Amino acid sequence: MTARLSAGNGEDRVIRQDSANLDARGQEKLERLDVTLFRIDRTLELPIGTQLKGQIEYGIGLGVIRPGQRLPPVRELAERLGISPVTVGQVYAELKRGGVLRGRTGAGTFVADLMAGWPTRGGRGSEIQSSIDALVTRARALGLSTSEVLGLVSARMEGGGLGVPPPSVMVVGNFMQTTIAYCRQMERLSEGKVRFLPTTVTQLQTNPSERQRVDLCQMAVTFAHRRAEVARMLPGLGVAVITFIPSMETRMKLAQIDPGSRVVLVVINPEFAGSMKAGVEQFAPHITEPAVVLIDAPECQDLMKNADVIVYATGADDLGLKFPDESVYFEYQHTPNPHDVSRLIAELTTRLP
Repeated sequence: MTARLSAGNGEDRVIRQDSANLDARGQEKLERLDVTLFRIDRTLELPIGTQLKGQIEYGIGLGVIRPGQRLPPVRELAERLGISPVTVGQVYAELKRGGVLRGRTGAGTFVADLMAGWPTRGGRGSEIQSSIDALVTRARALGLSTSEVLGLVSARMEGGGLGVPPPSVMVVGNFMQTTIAYCRQMERLSEGKVRFLPTTVTQLQTNPSERQRVDLCQMAVTFAHRRAEVARMLPGLGVAVITFIPSMETRMKLAQIDPGSRVVLVVINPEFAGSMKAGVEQFAPHITEPAVVLIDAPECQDLMKNADVIVYATGADDLGLKFPDESVYFEYQHTPNPHDVSRLIAELTTRLP
């Protein structure tokens, strides 16, 4: 799978979107990212730093920017984009604090391996440890020998009285219905080998019972820009990142938009506005300058009323976005990258007992 990113100067670069074919663990050196991957869209009323940060995070989320790759030096990227080196340095520093990037003394700034979130001790082991302790205490009180207890446990396990459940992964998304859909897609790929339990950042923050389900899981996965936040909320549980790619349905709908149509893109997060616009232009190059508007902007409804086609970011409908009558609209959907999901399943089923 490939992605074509505009360089902002009429040039296009084709980047392979196959993040799982490259295992970054143990690789100390990969090619440096080309500065032409990045661009500033000065038609957007968004801070330059916000645009750059969103492009890096979104590129990682798509698998276009891969673990281990070295980012351009601050001054080189700033000169290329025509912006202040201070802005680039601030973006790099913020992404380092979030664990998305990492620095190497004398070598530069690199993309962190966000799949490296594996726990050193599986959730199943910690979950049954207290039960084992209670069993041992009770067996000693009854005067049972070690061999007798082991024999009873072995007979029960081998006799089918207790089934060993598949490993479980907590999937932390932004919106519940979308996260449920992600889990269903990943479970189909796993063929029952792994369970995926959906939750959201908001649920983890506000629902104490949601935290109890964490004990059932071996690890959690989330988006690149959410990893640091989720890791703070789930201490002791490995948190990794898988990439997401625009769904085939979304690509087909974009390609079918009539040339000359007035297209409005409704976004939720300002930092991803430029990346969503670039993605729409990638799959619908025949569209002339789509308008981009934030969901809570005063002009949002007026722009949608005058649009021929409305493309909205995932979750906009959950946030109460109302579409004009008889308007044509669809969601800019993503789907879990099947290569990353396959890698996750393989590592879970081989690493954990």
